[in-house]
Amino acid sequence: MKLLAFLSKNDDLLIPRVKGTLNAYSVYPLRTLEELEELYSNIPLSLMIIDTAAYSLSALDEFLHGLDDDTVLLITSGAENRGGTERLPKSVYGFLDIDSVREELPGLVRQALERQMLKSEIRLLKQSKHISPEQVRKKSDADRPLRESPGGRYLHEKVLVHFARMLTVNFDMHKLFNCFMDSVMEIARVGRMSVMLKDKGEFYVKTQYGLDPAVAEHLALKKDSALAARLSKQGRILHKPEKFDDQQSALIKDEMELLQCSVSFPIIYKGKLIGIFNIDDKITEEPFYREELEIIYVLCNYLAAAVKDVDLYHQIMYQKEFTKNIVSGMNSGMIVAGRDERINVFNPQASEILNIESSRAIGSHLSSLPSPLGDILLETLIDGTVYSRHEANVGPEMTPLGINSYRLFDETKNPVGAGIVFTDISHCRKLEEQSRRTAKLQAVNELMAKIAHEVRNPLTSIQTYTQLLNEKYADDELHEFYISAVTQSIDRLDNLIDKLVTFSTTQEYSLKKESLSEIFNEAVHYAIKKLPATHKLSYQSDNGFCAINADRKNLIKAFYYLAESIVEMTPDGAFIKMQSSVSEGEFPVVEVAMKSVGGESLTEAKDELTDPFLDMNHLGSGLNVPLCQKIIEKHGGTLEIRNDNGLNAFVVTLPLLNISVPGEQKSGR
Repeated sequence: MKLLAFLSKNDDLLIPRVKGTLNAYSVYPLRTLEELEELYSNIPLSLMIIDTAAYSLSALDEFLHGLDDDTVLLITSGAENRGGTERLPKSVYGFLDIDSVREELPGLVRQALERQMLKSEIRLLKQSKHISPEQVRKKSDADRPLRESPGGRYLHEKVLVHFARMLTVNFDMHKLFNCFMDSVMEIARVGRMSVMLKDKGEFYVKTQYGLDPAVAEHLALKKDSALAARLSKQGRILHKPEKFDDQQSALIKDEMELLQCSVSFPIIYKGKLIGIFNIDDKITEEPFYREELEIIYVLCNYLAAAVKDVDLYHQIMYQKEFTKNIVSGMNSGMIVAGRDERINVFNPQASEILNIESSRAIGSHLSSLPSPLGDILLETLIDGTVYSRHEANVGPEMTPLGINSYRLFDETKNPVGAGIVFTDISHCRKLEEQSRRTAKLQAVNELMAKIAHEVRNPLTSIQTYTQLLNEKYADDELHEFYISAVTQSIDRLDNLIDKLVTFSTTQEYSLKKESLSEIFNEAVHYAIKKLPATHKLSYQSDNGFCAINADRKNLIKAFYYLAESIVEMTPDGAFIKMQSSVSEGEFPVVEVAMKSVGGESLTEAKDELTDPFLDMNHLGSGLNVPLCQKIIEKHGGTLEIRNDNGLNAFVVTLPLLNISVPGEQKSGR
């Protein structure tokens, strides 16, 4: 698998298009030139593709002149193509228009890679000509000549070619092993071979040739086994002992017979045994020559380095992807800048909060950030000032943000960058404001309850004495008028206090099974008794014998409060009609509509009607609808305000316990 680096900032369009077009290769997207230079210095890249919209050719000139020939492809605009290729560095193999990526890029990549391979083979052929005929003609066992291949090239040429291929398999462990074993097979045609790598204290077979897969899968050597210990201690090629005088040699022979090998090679990395390569005898039963074993030994050393590089690469990629997923999935915005004061990380949440595209932010200077984010990040980067739980209003909409900043250090504790994490706290502020309003409302409720309690006690005494005076001086008309006026005022005040107590306190409702018809009839009679003679009220239902869970006293009050509210909103002579109907289904309900003719439409005034403190000059009547809604909701029901064909209607919906045969009841005035 070839590794291609792609330098571009076009995350949304060009990068997915290039990766989809080159799905036969490993395409590694990069956003900055610094990342490309670092990757090129540590990893052998097969080809580099550069989007000139991300970086101009003048900015890339020094970098391009330092590369090998034919290692770069450019994706340019039509205007740039007209400039020709005469002024481009030799490292640029070719270029194509951005609109021709899908059609031309795969062929151009394939041509560039084939040209590189051809140059490599030509170079290897030229190197092979430096071997003198005298070196080829030596035939002693100590310095056995290398046999020629059927194509006429000497064996070491093919080994070098295979080795070059092994270095370009690019972080694919399976392909790395295949290429290594192909190279070994070119050196010596063996019947069996296996590569064992250390994993959690034991050596396991990672790839093999000629062994029974079911057997190879279960082969394992402990790190302190005789074979592993000898290879780790000596670091030399080990032949299977034919004669032995000590127990360790006998154990080594048994282990090599179990592995079905006659020679074992140590795979050593930085002085530590990380693997074992085992081969059996040649298929021709010829002995191994010194040159063959030396080349295999050298290849094992390079295999060790390649294995560690692949492991390190996958570990870095895993950590990078893991970190990327964490940063992308954060609920908070994150921005990170390097020592050059340019943005390296700008996660999706930061883009959403600040309404700035990530592709436009990454690579830009800190000064492009809305104030004070850029100032905070720069201060943390330069002076080391760290912000914790800092709040600021950002952007034209003055979005409140909670901000934390931090400094980044390298392994020597030198500052290399800074970052900020911020969260939109507007929701938190709304909750705080709501909490303060709730606390104030609770205080008002407690005050209202205390006032009602203090006023009700003397009212009771006044009412009692007024009734006694009325009985004693019943024949005095003027006195009777005063007594009547006082009594009505006391009744209104007592009614208001009752509403205030109901609204401001948390009452325990005594819900029990009640007859729907009885409650409605009683509510109508109670309302008729209390309402002024200027309004008419009638009631009609087809409920049948239905039952509901209700607190009779409070539910009757709720319907009375609705009727009283309608009286306040309609002129004298208005007619109020109360109807109820049952709706059957999985959850049967009863719907009670209290309609009135006259007055303005109420559908647009729902919020005003349910706000108890909107009109403090009419506090008594203003509490009617909120109180009714509170009582209905305690019964598991709902209150709606509708307008149907010019008729205003308060509609109460209550859940039923059961439904019986429907009937019809009428009452009214």
